[in-house]
Amino acid sequence: MAWVLVVMASVSGCKKEETPPQAGAIRALVSYATFRPACLTLSITDVADPTRTESTDVRVDPNARSDIRTVAIIGREGWSRNLRLVASAHERSCNGPLVALQEVTAQVPEVGTTDVMLALRADDLDDDGYVSAEGQYPGSDCDDTNPDIHPGATELCDGVDNNCVNGEADAPGGATYYRDVDGDGFGDPFALPSLSCIPPEGYVLESGDCNDRDPNVFPQPLELRCDNRDDNCDGQVDNAPFDVGTACMTAQNCGGTRQCTPDQLAAVCSSAEQPVEWFIDEDGDGRAGTSVGLWCANPPGENAVTERTDCDESSRYVFNGATEVCDRMDNDCDGQVDEHIASCDPAAWTSNSDSPNDTQWRAVAPYSGNRGWLAGDASRLAHVDGNTVTLVTGCPGIWRSAWTTNDGRVFLGSSAGTFTTRRATDTAPCVDVAGPGAAQINGIVGFENGNTVTLYAVDSEGRIIRWTHVEGAPTQAAPVLLQQVVSNLRAIDGTTPGTLFAAGTEVVGGSSRPVVWRGPADGGSTWTHENLGTLPSGGFLRSIRALSATRVVAAGDTGLLMELNGTTWTVKPRLTLESMATADIRAMVAFGSKAIYAVSSGSNAIHFFNGETWSSSAPPSHTTHTLGATGPTDIWAAGSTGVLLRWQP
Repeated sequence: MAWVLVVMASVSGCKKEETPPQAGAIRALVSYATFRPACLTLSITDVADPTRTESTDVRVDPNARSDIRTVAIIGREGWSRNLRLVASAHERSCNGPLVALQEVTAQVPEVGTTDVMLALRADDLDDDGYVSAEGQYPGSDCDDTNPDIHPGATELCDGVDNNCVNGEADAPGGATYYRDVDGDGFGDPFALPSLSCIPPEGYVLESGDCNDRDPNVFPQPLELRCDNRDDNCDGQVDNAPFDVGTACMTAQNCGGTRQCTPDQLAAVCSSAEQPVEWFIDEDGDGRAGTSVGLWCANPPGENAVTERTDCDESSRYVFNGATEVCDRMDNDCDGQVDEHIASCDPAAWTSNSDSPNDTQWRAVAPYSGNRGWLAGDASRLAHVDGNTVTLVTGCPGIWRSAWTTNDGRVFLGSSAGTFTTRRATDTAPCVDVAGPGAAQINGIVGFENGNTVTLYAVDSEGRIIRWTHVEGAPTQAAPVLLQQVVSNLRAIDGTTPGTLFAAGTEVVGGSSRPVVWRGPADGGSTWTHENLGTLPSGGFLRSIRALSATRVVAAGDTGLLMELNGTTWTVKPRLTLESMATADIRAMVAFGSKAIYAVSSGSNAIHFFNGETWSSSAPPSHTTHTLGATGPTDIWAAGSTGVLLRWQP
């Protein structure tokens, strides 16, 4: 038997009656409604043998949105009578989306005609030629209520997906937005982005967030926390500003690496090295005893060592292993004073009867060989050689201060602000040298450098004066004013020209109070006012002694004794007489903070301070005004009625 497919047209959806064929046939009535199928197809398959199949395109009226098309199916050789009929419609073309499908099974009659209905339904309600994207067989129209929205439309940046393709991603002026889950303003670069004209809710323009679950993690110049994570999304963990893992030096110069602190807010240099204590020599005895702290390397200070070999850095006469001598000091750092020294009598002071008893000595300046100078009122000047005191004439003045070189040249300061100098061998009268003022010169200290002596002096009107003397020069430079401070200065001392200190009194609020000025370390001219703290009483500091660059003692009225250690001044126990009354300290010599000698008003005794308490070291019969020494075993005291006392054990 043979079968033939015949497509027969319809008119306005009404079926046209045809003369039945002599053999049996199927008349397929394919209807469609509410859309315009661009491709309508009818397929016939032999149920008995599915490999036997035929299909035909059914012509449609392009102007009809609803219609019935008729297809006659008339025998084909070798086919069975049981057929499967499938009608399908596509959008826009046969390559477009399948938008409608109907399948039925029918049997071809032996004779006559059997009608089979196949109804196709799809929605193109806005009649724009595109079927709705909803339904069993969706088309491509994402909004079937608006004929301007369909895949063929031009995409615009108007908040609408005009062409039904990926939102507004393809609109001119659109942008790529990234999902920002943690709301930190940066999106996840690995999540599916959104292409749109305006940012969708929860999306941002910036990507690069390497952890979109933490609002504290996003691209930024620096790491936010030191937490073993990449907070700024630069691919590195705890880099700037923490720089974890980089080599560093601790504050104690120990090599290490930077590590996070427990609070994750900072990084510190962590080292496995253990710092040790270092010591430096401040008093110039070649032994180190002042701690400069714990360090691994490069400690501050010169020539620092890790072994402490000096128990008293205020005295160059005390250090580990020194020879014990009779000087009221623990020279060898064994905790004992003057031990195992035969015939050491610390109370034995000798008096010189050769000194004229009508003289008030105001200054004493000993030098080597048991020699020295005495200077005082009424133009009195004397040279001492052993027990011989020789008065020097031709040096008129009221002498208030003196300092001598190692070989015996003396420099004097007067009550009238003048200076002079002399050797014991000189025979000509003294030459009066005018200073920059007319106030009393109360203190002198000098420093030798070859044949040049540089002297520094202070006066009662706050002048700080420098006088340079060159031995053998045909002419000498005049003293020059370095600075004048608002103080009455009584004493000056230093271990070098760069470690000078001057002491006296200043008036504040109508009351006098002790004052200390520090000289410039760079050799300049600006002196600075020291902070002495709060003192219980006023008055003068009348003597000052520099033990090292950082250790200084000063003494004055009402028995006041102060010590500078580093940068801090402290008040030491005051000098108190046996009557429990206080006395003004007139002069002082010091060989360390535990070996200080002083003379005072109210007592003829020479006082000794051992670092803790005061005691009397000599009870002379006359008042002493001044002290001098070449060392702790050669101490001179002089004063009224020509008294000269020496302690030389």
